[in-house]
Amino acid sequence: MSLAMRKVELVVLKADMDSVLACLGDLGCCQPVRASASAAVQAGPVQDALRSLLEIRDKLSLGLPEAMGKSPRLPGPEDYRAVDLLLERVEQSLDEEARWKARREQLQDALSEAEAFSGLALPFRELDHLSFLSLRLGRLEAKEIPAVQESLGDRALILPVGPGGSVLALASKKGRFALDTELKRAGFQAKVFPPDFNGLPPELVPGLKSELLALEARREELEGHRLALGKEILAAWQSLYTSFSIARDIEEVRLGMESTALAYRILAWVPKRALPGLQRDLTSLTSGRIGIRSWKPEELPSVRRGEEAVPVLLGHRAFVRSFERLVISYGAPLYGTIDPTPVVAFFFVLLFSIMFGDLGQGAVIVLAGLVLTRGWIKGLRRFRKFGPIFTGVGIGSMVMGLLVGSVFSNDRALEPLTRAISTALLGQPMDRFLTIMPESGSVGKLFAFFGFTLSVGVVYNSIGLGINMVNKWRLGKRGEALFGKTGLSGALFFWWALGIGIRTLLGGGPAWFDIPGLLIPLAGVFCADSLAALVDGKRDEEHEGAFAAVVKGIVEIIESVSYYFSNTLSFLRVGAFALSHAVLSFIVFAMGDLVRTRAPAGLLWEIVIVIIGNAVILVLEGMIVAIQVVRLNYYEFFSKFLTEIGVEFSPFRFEYRKE
Repeated sequence: MSLAMRKVELVVLKADMDSVLACLGDLGCCQPVRASASAAVQAGPVQDALRSLLEIRDKLSLGLPEAMGKSPRLPGPEDYRAVDLLLERVEQSLDEEARWKARREQLQDALSEAEAFSGLALPFRELDHLSFLSLRLGRLEAKEIPAVQESLGDRALILPVGPGGSVLALASKKGRFALDTELKRAGFQAKVFPPDFNGLPPELVPGLKSELLALEARREELEGHRLALGKEILAAWQSLYTSFSIARDIEEVRLGMESTALAYRILAWVPKRALPGLQRDLTSLTSGRIGIRSWKPEELPSVRRGEEAVPVLLGHRAFVRSFERLVISYGAPLYGTIDPTPVVAFFFVLLFSIMFGDLGQGAVIVLAGLVLTRGWIKGLRRFRKFGPIFTGVGIGSMVMGLLVGSVFSNDRALEPLTRAISTALLGQPMDRFLTIMPESGSVGKLFAFFGFTLSVGVVYNSIGLGINMVNKWRLGKRGEALFGKTGLSGALFFWWALGIGIRTLLGGGPAWFDIPGLLIPLAGVFCADSLAALVDGKRDEEHEGAFAAVVKGIVEIIESVSYYFSNTLSFLRVGAFALSHAVLSFIVFAMGDLVRTRAPAGLLWEIVIVIIGNAVILVLEGMIVAIQVVRLNYYEFFSKFLTEIGVEFSPFRFEYRKE
């Protein structure tokens, strides 16, 4: 059902505004009506703190908690300092990893350059002019190496390559002057090569490879340190991120509120049942320093004139609530109209069960529903609200499977049970209660089954027509409720035509009174606009002219006849998919029988085929059947009355955003 709503006005002192909005966001039962469109907060200390926290998250790959928890707090001055200290600590801790990455990149570039020139038979001093690198080989006291490296930073590399203080210094062309200056200051003694020395020093490539190996050995140590740091600060980071996210949400809502120098005025929609608790909590929070008024929707002139839409909140128990998204995905019903969700829940299960009847496969779907509902698999917890749908259609499939005598595609295993039940209930044994697969002498039963699916469609279509007529009447559009394709005129034509069809199937036929029985409703469809304007006391403002009105009326009649004809025949797909499910099950079972009797290790192959076949049926056909049920709801049911879309209730609550 759609919950009754109330519009409330809160007059809040500026000093209490943050705490009041924090309470509203925590309760999650209030949809503010903004006086002006408020943009997201782009600048300010709150956004700066959030950017710093997101930077920390990206550097350490931190994750958000599953929920914000109850009564989250707003950030204070100490929290801003905590964010700065946390960012400083992370940056300091990761500086070493950044230096490691820079040094590794330098070494890899140097090694690539050295290997590229290792085969050239050129004098060493000539290579210094051709190469990207500037090389210096000589002696340097060990105590001077750290100071030289620190002074040069990422402009050069100093590598020990042998005993007695032998070092190899490498720099880019741009850094060679700084390299020579620092080496001279530290007392570097260059190695003198013979005039005929060609190629690179033999110490170069092995020295670079050795340094790279030593550097790679520190990778795990640095990654472990980063992971440990992330675990250490995770709780503090999550708490800070939650607080500043709340502060941002509050700031965005406050920007859209009317205010004076001393107070804010908050207008919001609240479910009627939540209003007493909201008044109690806000009065207690502000020690009575708040003004609260409320109105029924019909008391508001803006609602009566149609200028303001009342948000719709559907309130159901767990099973029916799981179908609300199916309805909302097509469109929220208008406030004050009939909520179709319970009807959708019943017929969704019924139609799915008819098309997908198997005791064993249904049990697997029930198990999947329990897994989702209980949240046993962490990665699937966000789909928990859909668990009752799986459970419902699974139970329906099990019942249908018992009727058709199928369990995991086997149509013989249930025969003893079916005979026992049928003997107890009907006094005679039956192999199965319902036969879908065409067999000798059972074609009539198959046609009867298709007739049953058409009957389900007739009932479902009729309920949709009834909902449309009641909704239009409640909304004061009585002309539309009485006339038109989906009004009373169209419904009477549909029902009378069905009556003629049923009489014909039972051996009768059309009678003279069928002519006025069909023509009178069609006359209502033909003149729908004029008659609706007359009933509602309005003038027909379109001024179409007689010829245009006749053409439009004829088109409406043709469209109505084809609409009801196609809507009814569309439910033949329910029987067709039930038959295809039975055929697929028969094929799987027949293939299993075949390999068991003819193939080596036949029993093992039969088990494999049955498992794979059932998996294919469960996944592929299960998805196809679900899509068909959704399609029947969208095009055959919702299209009859969800022609005007309402506004879904969207309360102000604190939730993490994807950033």
